[in-house]
Amino acid sequence: MLVLKWTLVILHVITAAAWFGLGLRLAGQARTVAEGNAPALATDAGRSVWWMNVFVVLTLVFSVAAFLIGGGFTGYGPAYHTSLLLMLVLTGLQFFVIRPGWNSLTSGGSDDDIESARKRVAIGTGIGHLTWLVILVLMFWQYLGPLLMG
Repeated sequence: MLVLKWTLVILHVITAAAWFGLGLRLAGQARTVAEGNAPALATDAGRSVWWMNVFVVLTLVFSVAAFLIGGGFTGYGPAYHTSLLLMLVLTGLQFFVIRPGWNSLTSGGSDDDIESARKRVAIGTGIGHLTWLVILVLMFWQYLGPLLMG
């Protein structure tokens, strides 16, 4: 079971890093696509959003599986419980803010609609990255907390 748990943890880390990395370039791509002169970039970034969907779901699945195999709610402290909740928030951001924002951006519409969609993509990605960072800190809190708190 220990090998399975650590395999799931490693897969969780890889898929979370992939989501984070793909999101780094998305706000800039949304700005360029919103200007209307980059149809090839719109296709490429659309694929990035699709892969972000895949990676956020895999990250959630791997984290829940590792959490349950590692002992569940009784086996982990509050930092891990909070991280699991924030992983659900991150998944919600991806599916209810970033993806719909991107779909609105590429479907066209008035200039105001396009600008609103661009902002949703950028803000959703930014909040997602902040959430990701908080999750990362919480994952290492049991190791870093005592050092930081003295």
